[in-house]
Amino acid sequence: MKLMVRRGRKTEWGRVLQDLVLPLNEPRTPELLLREYVEQVRGNKLMLSRDPRVASPGGPSGMWVPGEGVDLVWAHPSADGVFLSHVLGHEMGHMVNGDEPDPIDLPQLMKLLQSLCSHTSDELWAASMCRTNFSDPRERAAEEFSYFTEDWLQRTRPATSDIVTNMRECLDTRNEYW
Repeated sequence: MKLMVRRGRKTEWGRVLQDLVLPLNEPRTPELLLREYVEQVRGNKLMLSRDPRVASPGGPSGMWVPGEGVDLVWAHPSADGVFLSHVLGHEMGHMVNGDEPDPIDLPQLMKLLQSLCSHTSDELWAASMCRTNFSDPRERAAEEFSYFTEDWLQRTRPATSDIVTNMRECLDTRNEYW
């Protein structure tokens, strides 16, 4: 879903998150939201990687590469806690905002991962949308989405086995964002 209009973007983000069917009794985290979004909305499997061979000084903290039937999301191996959650939210922001690069097949994906350390292929670097600053509007929007997601997770509570409570919580949450 590409969000073209800045006005109402947070409303759209709230709807996207609220429409996800999240597992009962599982902690709500950015990783869970990312996994469920990839599976439910994109129809793909999520491959989450923290491979240190891809990390490079001055390189990205995270990366999203869509493949055939799979979305690879890589996070820097040194990212943990709040920073890791923010990186995963940022990459999900690219997906939700429609910042999708062309899908990469498996041989291209392997070349991309191998070239990231040395930045040997400008074409693959550009195809992966790798950026290291936030001057690009897409990067700023992905950052805003990550902060929005962190706030949304704080405001929403996991479902309970009581259907009346779940309905009340759902309606209360929807009123906050819509």
